[in-house]
Parts: sequence; C-alpha cells; structure tokens
Amino acid sequence: MFQSLFINDSAMILFVLILLRISSFILSSSIFHSMQLPTLVKILFSLCFTMLVYEASKNKELPLDGLIVLYAVKEVFIGLTLGLLTRFFFHAIAMGSELISMSLGLGASSVFNPLSGTSSNLIEQFQGVLAILVFFSIQGHHLLIGGINQSFEILPITSLHIKLMGFSEFVFWCKNLFEIALKIAAPVLSSIFLVNLSMGILGRAVPQINVFVTSFQVTILVGFLVVFISLPLFLNEMIQILDLTHTEMFKFMRSF
Repeated sequence: MFQSLFINDSAMILFVLILLRISSFILSSSIFHSMQLPTLVKILFSLCFTMLVYEASKNKELPLDGLIVLYAVKEVFIGLTLGLLTRFFFHAIAMGSELISMSLGLGASSVFNPLSGTSSNLIEQFQGVLAILVFFSIQGHHLLIGGINQSFEILPITSLHIKLMGFSEFVFWCKNLFEIALKIAAPVLSSIFLVNLSMGILGRAVPQINVFVTSFQVTILVGFLVVFISLPLFLNEMIQILDLTHTEMFKFMRSF
C-alpha cells in the first residue's frame, strides 16, 4: 500500500489532497473534534482512512500545474464545511438545554465541560452526554464516516468547480435549529409556565404565602421531574436530528 504512494508526483499529491479533506472533516465534525479524543488518535485515524480512500481512487490523475494550491484549498473547504454541518444540528441540543436551564433559574450554574472544553450548565452536560450515547448506539459515527467517504464520489477531487447554491439554504438550517431547540425545551417551558401561573394565582388567593421564595423550589422540582419524564421524547428527537443531519449533509454535497 505504501509503495503505491511514491510511484509519481501525481499519486503523492492525490494522497495529500485526500488527507486534507479527511483531516479537516475530523477536525470540525460533531464527535471526532472532542478534546477527550487524543490528537494522536485523530492523526492515526485520518491516515488510515486516507489510505483506504486512496486505494479506491488512486487511478485518478491530477494536473501538475499551478492549480495544486487551489485543489488544496478546495479540499480543506469541503472538509471543514461538511464537518461543521454535522455539528450544526447538535448545537440545537445545547440551545434547548440552555432554554431549560434559564427557565429553571439555573442559567448561572455553569461548570467546565470536558467534552467541549468550555463552560456549560448541568442540563446541557447531561443531555449532551446522553446524546453522544444515543449517537453511538444507533451507529451515527458510521453515518458520518460513510458520508465523508461518499463525498469523494459526489465531489471528486479532480474537479475544481464549486457551486455555492447550498449556502442559500443556510437560513432554513437556522430555522430547523430553532425548531428543534424549542421542541426539546417545550415540555419544561410549558410546565414552568403553568407552575408560575399557579403560583401567581396562589399568591393572590393567599397573600400570607411568600410566593417569591417558594416558587424557586417548586419550579426546580417540577422542572427536573418533567426533564426525566420527557426523556423518551428527547431520545426520539435525537434520532430525528441524526436523520436530518445525514439528509442535509448529502443534500449539501449535491448542491456543490
């Protein structure tokens, strides 16, 4: 396998271009970008995956001229774009968790999240870990690997033509992002609204009760109960998010 890399300059350039796309995808994808994954593992996975893809496309010839830099820029752009697209809908979970935390009054209780390397609230960490477990349980990582592998057929390396028609759907992706986040947070938001309404009526009916102090405990208790009761709905929404991510990734690649 290694001997075929050094047959000529064109083969070596082809290998490097494939490596650029795959490593860019891993650097920006939803799961492989995690700080918990060692850098050496990412590099080793990129090289092994590149060798497999290279063996399937080593018969392609690239022009050895001044366009090599443009080929490299194109491969990095495609890899980063596809990787960021896989993270796009996962941000909906973080947004929905943030809405839940704010409604429960836990927005200020942020701790360090080792998965993302940033500070996040406890609800976001809980639902984020649960989402990763669901992701691997339904073979979501196979969808990502299969997607970047098929991208070499849909977006061949030998082509420099890129259409930016897919970026016109960015507004619709943002709409889907907000819709998914609201669906995730809807059970808790509606429950907290009813609790606040009930506490307001109770405060009017019985002025002796300090509603302002009592409502905090009741809100947090009801909120956590609804979060755990609505876990099946959250898992179902996660599966739909993964299907939507896979569909949108292929739609985006075909729009180039």
